[in-house]
Amino acid sequence: MDPAGAIVRSVALRMIRRLADQPELVRPLSTVVELVDHDEADLALDDIVMVIKFSPFPVLRSEYEDLRRAAQQLDSLDSLTDTGMELLVVEG
Repeated sequence: MDPAGAIVRSVALRMIRRLADQPELVRPLSTVVELVDHDEADLALDDIVMVIKFSPFPVLRSEYEDLRRAAQQLDSLDSLTDTGMELLVVEG
């Protein structure tokens, strides 16, 4: 697993734990983990961004910063910044 994939996987798992009472979010986030496990870090990053975009929920600053770091490593920063996800970022 590449470093960016490990970051995306870690963020998805943290979100799954935090949002455990919302199965409509846990299912797609679990798919993100599976994509990383199958060496599809680029797709996993796109997927997690889409889950957040279409099912808006608060994103912790630490989660956002980690996703930003992974996006930079994958040379896909625009896939993160073009969604307006930063508007959902909360401290915590």
